[in-house]
Amino acid sequence: MNTKTHKWVRHFVFIAGAVVILFSAFESYRYLWSRTFIIIDGKEILLHRRLATAESITSALLEKGITLGGKDLIIPPATRGFWKKNIVRVIRVEEKISTEEDTPEFKVLWKKKNLRNLRPVELQKGILRRTIKKVKQVYRDGIEYEKQPLNQRKITKTIYRLALLDSEGREEKTYDLYRCKKLKMIATAYYPGDPLAWRDGTVTFLGQKMQRGIVAVDPRIIPLRTRVYVPGYGYGFAGDTGSAIKNMRIDLGVNNAHEEKEWMHRRVTVYILEKSPTW
Repeated sequence: MNTKTHKWVRHFVFIAGAVVILFSAFESYRYLWSRTFIIIDGKEILLHRRLATAESITSALLEKGITLGGKDLIIPPATRGFWKKNIVRVIRVEEKISTEEDTPEFKVLWKKKNLRNLRPVELQKGILRRTIKKVKQVYRDGIEYEKQPLNQRKITKTIYRLALLDSEGREEKTYDLYRCKKLKMIATAYYPGDPLAWRDGTVTFLGQKMQRGIVAVDPRIIPLRTRVYVPGYGYGFAGDTGSAIKNMRIDLGVNNAHEEKEWMHRRVTVYILEKSPTW
């Protein structure tokens, strides 16, 4: 092959290669230009046409069985370069209205300790201040985007609390008596050595030593091992039963026969604190 022919072949190959490259580039550009890639719900959806308006995108997604919410955001393609894909982002927007409450602030007005029953407790009267806020939370694709306060109200009320104290007089647990379940009951009383009590009132149904603070109940009304509070009597623990203690009756453990008389057939309010394995 002579030199002239060799040059011609090289020119032909170069031109043919350039044509192929230009054709491929054109086809790639045409492919990108004539299609829309929609990113929604973590997926990329290919549509075989170019879309730019919110209406056209919503309609195209509806054809695919995908419904947009009224607050969902459609982010159209930005000004794009020659080779960039026509990408549309859809952001799911959800709004929730919720109520938040600050940690209540309790100010003690007066308090009175009671060391007579089972363990030390303290009756407290005080002012409870609470702030309740209503807020709107905006989520974008499931992630909290912003929180907007709508309104708030302050509540102040007088309440009574019962605090259980440890051996050093520190609060171990408190009960808001306003929130506790209340039962109107008829009280009687018994004491260690009471001849009318089971085993002379020295051992309870649960096998515990009888003492002031142990109360006998009907387990259908107050389950055994329940902490209770009776105004005037104090803290109690449901640890006993009795053949005559049925329905709305409660038998209060006291120290002696003289104290027993003070509680015979008295109407009392029993606050149900909680079930507990121990008093």
